[in-house]
Amino acid sequence: MAASGALGTALALVPVSANAASTPASTASGQFLSGSVGSINLARLAALQAASVQNSGSQSMQVSRDPLGVSALGATLINDPTGLQLNLGQVIDLGAANQYAQASNDGTSMASSGAVNNDGGIGVGKVGSAVDGNATVDLDSLLGTKYASVIGDLKLSAQAVSAQATGALTKASGSYDLAGLTLTLTSPAIAGLTSRVDSALAPLDAQIASLDGPTGKLAGAVSSVVTGINPILNLGGADASVNAAVAVNLPAAVAPLLTGTYGDNGVSFNLQTGVVTVDLATLLGGDINSEPAGTEVLSDTVVNKILNAITTTINTLAGQIVTTAENALDNAAVNVDATLNTSTAQAPLLGQTCVSNTTGVTTGGGLLGGLLGGTTGGLLNGLLCTPTTSLLPALKTNLAVHIHGTVDQLVSGTAPAATAAATVLGIPVAVNLNSLTTGVGNILHSDLLTNASGTAGLSNALDTNLVDPAVTGLLGSGTSVDSALTKVLSVKLNNQSVSGGTFTETALNVTALPDGTNSLATVKLASASVGPNATTIVPTDPGSPSNPGDPGTPTSPANPSNPGGPTTSGNPSTPTTTAALGDLAFTGTGIAGLVGAILALLAAGAYLVREGYRRNGRRQIP
Repeated sequence: MAASGALGTALALVPVSANAASTPASTASGQFLSGSVGSINLARLAALQAASVQNSGSQSMQVSRDPLGVSALGATLINDPTGLQLNLGQVIDLGAANQYAQASNDGTSMASSGAVNNDGGIGVGKVGSAVDGNATVDLDSLLGTKYASVIGDLKLSAQAVSAQATGALTKASGSYDLAGLTLTLTSPAIAGLTSRVDSALAPLDAQIASLDGPTGKLAGAVSSVVTGINPILNLGGADASVNAAVAVNLPAAVAPLLTGTYGDNGVSFNLQTGVVTVDLATLLGGDINSEPAGTEVLSDTVVNKILNAITTTINTLAGQIVTTAENALDNAAVNVDATLNTSTAQAPLLGQTCVSNTTGVTTGGGLLGGLLGGTTGGLLNGLLCTPTTSLLPALKTNLAVHIHGTVDQLVSGTAPAATAAATVLGIPVAVNLNSLTTGVGNILHSDLLTNASGTAGLSNALDTNLVDPAVTGLLGSGTSVDSALTKVLSVKLNNQSVSGGTFTETALNVTALPDGTNSLATVKLASASVGPNATTIVPTDPGSPSNPGDPGTPTSPANPSNPGGPTTSGNPSTPTTTAALGDLAFTGTGIAGLVGAILALLAAGAYLVREGYRRNGRRQIP
């Protein structure tokens, strides 16, 4: 009897309010775009209103389907007191998206937004013919002018982004989905590569030009050899014809390396435009839809992968440019042709021609023994003589040098075609052909290979003009792409929070912090909220994000004393309220506690029965 009385007393402790569980309230809201940009609260824009429903617990299922309207977005101007002036339509470009919410009278609710079907289920890629769930945020306009010299056209594009939240009384869960997430930017540090490489090649091109022509160094090398044989063979004379040239176009040789797009493993960039395209899904491991709650996309690890991929490629490219230039020079055709043709006149031979004279002149009966003078000759001993001049042929001096081969052949002394012949004043002279080719080879080696302006200095020139600016602009301290991406911007996936009994899942949360501290913009893409009794976030099977069923057993407890703070899903702890025996809905008393109280009362009743029996046993029975 005592035990029965104790049990009855314990049961009487159960509040009669348990019957209130038959009418639990529920709420749901799906909103594709929210957050704030400058002084504009995006959630309050008429064109961006959420699809929201609530159920008092005594109504049939409440459903709202609201395709997002963006007609007013482009006309919304931001004039922030800080000086920011933006056209919101230029900052955020939205595709067509669905917003869905449903609330049942059993305390369950579901909401979704983005690329979702008409029943609120998350689609894969484009949904139907009118919904794509795409969104692009122009981050460049939110950075201000501080980073204008190192980064431009910074955009984050999400393809088919969506989120879903489900609630069942105190439990709630969320899921998200993206078909792709792409970051694009322009880096002046890697743009205009052709002009940078041409600047690095300019000293080498100047060295090549100094070798060519009749007064170039190659002609000088030949002249020094033949002049050593005989000064008359100097090629500086007016009668010489010299053609010396190294046939190579280094900019054209390296041009194929500078066109097209480079990159791998999710990072690609164009070295002409400086446009960098990053597939963030690839950098996050390929499965972007299974990231833990609150995953920072632009983490130090991810940003380092992006920038190191670019700088490593550029450094490798610089080495390839040097190798290509060296190969082009090695195979460059060298042609040296020198000819000299001169004539040297000889002094004429002077003489006289004499003939016998049989005609004399008699004066006074006498014959003169000789008659001197006269304009036509002289009479001497009976001879008449006339002076004569004999011209000798001019003496020829000739030179013919022909050297043909590649730079590599001439430097190594293996030129396949080289000839030389010389005649000085009509006398053949020997020309040391080996001296000629060696002289040309030495000039080529010193000016094109080992000279600071040759290929030996090309690597340093490329470092100065190409590699160093890229590293500084991308990885440097202060104003660099690294600083802009890691210190100013934040892109988080799978954002989950509980506040005031409402659980919210946001697929993508983008924050811009121009000064590194104060948020200029927070753009939330694809949000879904359920409530109003949510206290605990539970996991959802990522393989079936569109299933709004039972959230399951909680793995991360709520903090009732601070409902405004988000739960931490990265390190789940043991829940404060387990569901091993279930909860007694809306009573505040757990079944396990009630059973304990009953057992204690039963034990007390048994004790009283035993004591009464002992006392009664001592009585005398009549």
